[in-house]
Amino acid sequence: MDIKKEIKSLLRHAELYKSQGLLNEALEQYIQAGRMLKKHAARIGNTKLLQAVAGRIRDLKAEIARIDASPDMSEVTEKAQNIIKEKFAFAEKEESRDLEGAVALVRFGQFERAMREFRQLMGREEFKLDAAKNIIRCHVTLDALDDAAAQYREWFDNEVLSAEELNKLRVFLQSILDKKGIRETLPVREPAPTVRPTVVEDQGVMDGEIIMPELVEVEVVGEEISEEEIIDISSVEITLEEGPGKGRTVEYDVSFQSGRVINLLISSSDKTLIETLRTGLELKKVHFYSPIAMFNGEGVVFSKSRIESGPKQGDYSLDIQIQHIR
Repeated sequence: MDIKKEIKSLLRHAELYKSQGLLNEALEQYIQAGRMLKKHAARIGNTKLLQAVAGRIRDLKAEIARIDASPDMSEVTEKAQNIIKEKFAFAEKEESRDLEGAVALVRFGQFERAMREFRQLMGREEFKLDAAKNIIRCHVTLDALDDAAAQYREWFDNEVLSAEELNKLRVFLQSILDKKGIRETLPVREPAPTVRPTVVEDQGVMDGEIIMPELVEVEVVGEEISEEEIIDISSVEITLEEGPGKGRTVEYDVSFQSGRVINLLISSSDKTLIETLRTGLELKKVHFYSPIAMFNGEGVVFSKSRIESGPKQGDYSLDIQIQHIR
């Protein structure tokens, strides 16, 4: 993208966020714009714009500090939620934007609204499984594991999902429950038997032979996964290689996943980690945990924003784009 156009885009988004009270998101956009202006100062040659951006950053930091000190924290309005949903849906296909918009609501900590959106999307066949997984992820992120298990059992009883979809979801959720030390075994729906016509020679007629699927336990080995095939990631372990937390290893559950992008929620109390994981930071030592295996890989901090309202208010939402996985 053209540098000047990219800076204008960042400033435009910053103003939009600020107008809707999304101050930390606006601040992040201004900071990125300021970095680009400094990096390409000789090429752009607009010192007044850099000074103006620096002034906006100071004003926003002061306003955020004032709000944080206030007993009444700002709430994200429904109008602001609608803007989040619309502005963070980048899919080329219009039908995929609703899913991306619901995922964006999770990114900004709007779990209740996001789960309503995901439940609606379960009525559309192409999004049913992804929407169901994201509902489960929302419950897990909110530390509501009982609700996650209850939701699975509701789908199991109502037969909303096919046997194949339900079992994929079971493997996904069961691995999370096991890791958390929750002693609950989710029910398994057996696939319907297939009927294969066979010839009974002594009768000279076709008969039906019931073929039950054979369940085979597969051991996953450490071979490289293709870049196009990104599997479900339930948690990540990151070794920090710079900043005040250098050498530290942290592990976080994934709050949602959209293709190559995974989202983590960082507690506001972990100041060192928040400072270290800046936007654009390359993560060279990452372990990605899936329900079936662990893979090594690399990623980059794609975006970072502070959650303005809801049960995770004050925490930070961090997007990591998976670069390599093997």
